[in-house]
Amino acid sequence: MSILFASITLAAATLVPLNDLGPQPYLWGYYGGLFEHGSNEIPADHLAGGLAMAAKIQPLDASGKPSPDGKIVMMSVGYGNTSKTFEQFMAMAATASRVDREHLVMVNAAGPGFGAKQWDQTWDWNYARVNTDVLPAAGVTPEQVQVLWVQLINEHPFAPLGIQYAEAYQIKGFMSDALRMMKNFFYPNLQIAYLSSTEYGGYDTGDYYPEPYAYESAFAVRWVIEGQLSWARTGNLWDTRIGDVDYTRGSVPWVTWGPYLWANGETPRSDGLAWYREDFEADGANLSAAGARKSGTMLFNFMMREPTAAKWFRTSDIPSRRRAAKH
Repeated sequence: MSILFASITLAAATLVPLNDLGPQPYLWGYYGGLFEHGSNEIPADHLAGGLAMAAKIQPLDASGKPSPDGKIVMMSVGYGNTSKTFEQFMAMAATASRVDREHLVMVNAAGPGFGAKQWDQTWDWNYARVNTDVLPAAGVTPEQVQVLWVQLINEHPFAPLGIQYAEAYQIKGFMSDALRMMKNFFYPNLQIAYLSSTEYGGYDTGDYYPEPYAYESAFAVRWVIEGQLSWARTGNLWDTRIGDVDYTRGSVPWVTWGPYLWANGETPRSDGLAWYREDFEADGANLSAAGARKSGTMLFNFMMREPTAAKWFRTSDIPSRRRAAKH
């Protein structure tokens, strides 16, 4: 075990973001890239599936029926940093002329203490909190939730990759369970979920979510996406820890990457992203206001570019629907 952790500690000092690592190896036979074969480009067949699901997103009334006066709910799912990021994202969207503020309602359901284990089962009291408090406070219902931004971790991890019960393996199971729970038990009109791993953990002083766990959480996201890709192509189970992630039969929403938020501290990745000590609070784990603005900006920019968000998020892409709603 000491050899394993020594190798992980050494590797953590030279971690390369997945979007820069590409097809090159990480450890234990794993490689880089956000999608299959070390690529950062979404496969054409998966994008086609996402566009088909996006076409189903439309304003719904409180009972989930199509209505020109209805709402489209985009909801955050995750822990404290997820909530801080989404809060900043919502503030940016609220003043952006290109965002469809007529129909789109953004609901921040993430919060401190709501890690992966609080979202993966129907009996988790967290869902009662969301459905009886958070959604009604925003004036919307579970039937109007159609899009998620998901960022899940387990607090205080202890097993890096290379171990059978590694943290990344656990997260991919919790994440896929949560997607099934939400689609089949709580949010029947859920169509799309954008998945993000977490930010840099190298400043963490309290073992909340340090490296290499923050880095390796990206593999969990990619495995869930790859599991869905494989299922759509073959109709077969790809990974027993992930289970049924078939969006074509409504087992889960269609999934893809949201913004990839990890960079190795002050070392800029190829697009310039870097994380500085002032981006985090005193504990080095929770985002500061500056850090939340940074990640919130990344989420906002992602949504402004994302093809599957064009129909329902950006006003410039949906003029015909807006005109029809006024007649």
